[in-house]
Amino acid sequence: MLDIQNQKDDRNINIDKVGVKDIRYPITVRDKEIKTQQTVALINMYVNLPKDYKGTHMSRLIEILNEYNRSISIQNVSDILSTMKKRLNAESAHIEISFPYFVMKSSPVTHSQGLMEYQCTFKGNLNKDKDLIIMINVPIT
Repeated sequence: MLDIQNQKDDRNINIDKVGVKDIRYPITVRDKEIKTQQTVALINMYVNLPKDYKGTHMSRLIEILNEYNRSISIQNVSDILSTMKKRLNAESAHIEISFPYFVMKSSPVTHSQGLMEYQCTFKGNLNKDKDLIIMINVPIT
C-alpha cells in the first residue's frame, strides 16, 4: 500500500503542530511518594510536520500512549515526547495531559474528611530543548 504521508510534498510548507486533540484516556497517575490514582485525562499530542512530508501517522500517537500502560508521571512525559519525535520523524513534539486529582482533606471548622479535586496539567515540549511544566489549580476555601 502506498504511504501518502511519507511522500514528498512540493508545496514547501512547514506546519508547527499536527496531531490529536481532546482524547479522553484512562490513566494512572503516580505521585512523588509512588502512590497511584486512577483518573481520566484529556490529552493533546502534536508533532511538527516538516515541509518535505504530506502528512503524519496520527494513529501512532495513540499507539505511543498505549505503550506506557496508562501510567503517567512527569518523569515519563519526557520519554513520551522523545518517542513521539523519533517514531514520527519530527523535529518537535508537544503533549498536554489534563486530569482531575483527588486528595483527602479536612474541613477547617468541623474537621470532617472529604475529597478535594485539584485540576492538574502536565505540559511538555521537545525540540532542541526540553520544557516540562506542571500546573495545578488549587481551590481556595
